[in-house]
Amino acid sequence: MILRRTALLLPALVPALAQAQAPAFPTRPIRLIAPFSPGSTVDLMGRAIAPALTEILGQPVIVENRAGAGGNLAIDVVAKAPKDGHVLAVCTPGPLSINPFLLPSMPFDPVADIAPVSLLAIGPNLLAVGRALPASSVAEVVALARARPGALTYGSSGVGSTNHLAGAAFAAAAGVEITHVPYRGNAEMANDLLAGRLDMVFSGLPPLVGLLAAGSLRALAVTGPRRLPSLPEVPTVAEAGLPAAQAIIYYGLVTTAGVPPPVLATLAAATRRVLARPEVAAVFAGFGTPAEASTPAEFAALIAAEAAKWRDVIRRFDIRPG
Repeated sequence: MILRRTALLLPALVPALAQAQAPAFPTRPIRLIAPFSPGSTVDLMGRAIAPALTEILGQPVIVENRAGAGGNLAIDVVAKAPKDGHVLAVCTPGPLSINPFLLPSMPFDPVADIAPVSLLAIGPNLLAVGRALPASSVAEVVALARARPGALTYGSSGVGSTNHLAGAAFAAAAGVEITHVPYRGNAEMANDLLAGRLDMVFSGLPPLVGLLAAGSLRALAVTGPRRLPSLPEVPTVAEAGLPAAQAIIYYGLVTTAGVPPPVLATLAAATRRVLARPEVAAVFAGFGTPAEASTPAEFAALIAAEAAKWRDVIRRFDIRPG
């Protein structure tokens, strides 16, 4: 009789035991590391989600900027943090999908030391040309590049940056040679583009908004899988005949590898709730990157797929840091 009663009680006890064994989380303020400087898109995304995460998780979520080493400095902080989920970072492809193949060594293992939490958004680069370039379509740019191999130039925010690699992917897809010109900042690059010293640029939308509105630049294509709601007339590179030139920028939330699964699940669920809020979605939409949550496994698969893509591009063009 006692055995029978115990058997009947077990189904009710198992969930209670599991709940009792789950770690309390969070128990203190959470650090949210932004790998780039204040005012950058990544920084603004972190500051957009921090208040809602604070409300949902019940502990302050404090944004901390750690710029440097192409994002590696910030992600290294996460990699070496205690395995309890109290240190997060907004991550872009650089530290996890590009730098491992670009740099001679890494301070952390992107797979073994980092746990993906959730995707935040996927954004494209925009191919824009200066008014001095006689091209109003991707086909015309390709024709000019074929007529003058290596003569056309495109700017980026640095060697190995997502917009540098977007240009390399475009050249490979079109079978043309265009010359990469790295810049230290958007202002200098924009000035050269306006002055006709630079032919084109691959860039995220925010730095180009004012120039496009003023008619100083022509947007020819979006490198993402879909058109931007704010620029509905601008085709994707696939629609322009170069599907292999697609190049996205993912933004996501990561934490330290080895955090307990219930903590990872809590963070992923909280992120999903945050991104569903209209005020947060509106901020992301303003960047041309609609908010988009995922499971940890889905985000991990995206990171791996992008790593394979950029590994091949980096090797094909023998891209090395300057």
